Amino acid sequence: MFRRYKLAVGTFINTPTFAQNPSAPLLTPDEAVRIALEANYDIRISQADADIARLNNTKGNAGMLPTVNFVANENFTLSASSKNWRMAPSSRKRRPFNNANAGVQLSWTLFDGRRMQITKKRLGELESLGQTNLQNTVQQTTASVLQGYYDIVRGRLQERALAEVILLNEERLRIAEARLAAGFAAQTDALQARIDLNQRRADLILQQALTANAKRLLNRLLVRPPETAFNVDETLTTTYNPERNDLVQKILANNPSLMSLQKSMEIAALVVDENRALGRPRLTGNGQLNAVRSDNGAGFTLSNTQAGLTVGVGLVVPIYAGGNFKRQVEVAQLAAQQSTFLLDNQRLQLETELDNQLATYLSQQQILGLEEENVRIARENLNVSTERFRVGTTNGLEPQIAQNSLEQALSRRDLVLYNLKAAEIRLRLLAGEL
Repeated sequence: MFRRYKLAVGTFINTPTFAQNPSAPLLTPDEAVRIALEANYDIRISQADADIARLNNTKGNAGMLPTVNFVANENFTLSASSKNWRMAPSSRKRRPFNNANAGVQLSWTLFDGRRMQITKKRLGELESLGQTNLQNTVQQTTASVLQGYYDIVRGRLQERALAEVILLNEERLRIAEARLAAGFAAQTDALQARIDLNQRRADLILQQALTANAKRLLNRLLVRPPETAFNVDETLTTTYNPERNDLVQKILANNPSLMSLQKSMEIAALVVDENRALGRPRLTGNGQLNAVRSDNGAGFTLSNTQAGLTVGVGLVVPIYAGGNFKRQVEVAQLAAQQSTFLLDNQRLQLETELDNQLATYLSQQQILGLEEENVRIARENLNVSTERFRVGTTNGLEPQIAQNSLEQALSRRDLVLYNLKAAEIRLRLLAGEL
């Protein structure tokens, strides 16, 4: 029932990998989505709602089938009687009386202005709405899982960038200390290199904590213990090529939230028809099969047994109900009008978000090439500055600036990769493709 979400994987990263937990299993995006679809509580709740709507969609619940009841009663009476005679003494007697009856009763609404048929159709639409809401929950959960997964990947890329900068700072510190020991440089270069190194190590510790928090959040979505260990595929790239007209068509046809509002609008229209039928005549049929036995210890007839079949038809024609029928129809009409407004508003919101996400995706695609070039240039500049510092043609400020430029370029490049992936996930969610 659920469409799986496939992501192209690749890498733009050529830096050394900052090691993950070697004993932890690798969790892929597809595997994370699979686990969530099987265990996520929001999906379970939505599935239960869909099952309830399915169970309620019956002819009996719509009032189209008869009701049959077996009824049995028995009443026992003990009465005392007293008789006085002129020529004889009075007498007092206690006499029992017993009445028992049993029967099968049938009641069936034969016609109610087609209200039963309208109700059955509404129950069918509610069942369909339950499935649509379930699909919406699945899509939203899939998007949340993928977003959480790539939050972790972004954190890992930040750790790798900081690890690379730390290695460069350690090399700069070794050069500064060697030059200081040889008497070719001031102590300030070594001290500043040590300060920068400690700062980058602190940044790495903080980033590792943020990544650990992101892993706990993903574990919660997967309904796993927060400290469940896992590694992620440290790649962020996409071959997604969105086209606006195609996405607009998919949104109108497949977007779960839009489909849900469309179903709600159709249900609201059926509620109007249901309320209109309240003022129409109703024809009911009834039947009863009875058996009665009476035992009378005080009468001339000691016992009486009867059995028979009774059938009948009843007609109810509403004449006046204090204006309630008209009021219910008007309220239902306003609710139906509201559902139409909600649907139109949702269409407008989705189209606006589509244009925003497309603009983000296309701009980030253009920026990515620039940031990749910046990373390449920053590395080359750092190599030159480091060699100049090594041979003593410059002080420690030049490689420090070059290292900062490389760190910023790596951070911006990773952010662009993440923004591209986040925009892709959002566009696929809008189109109902997750």
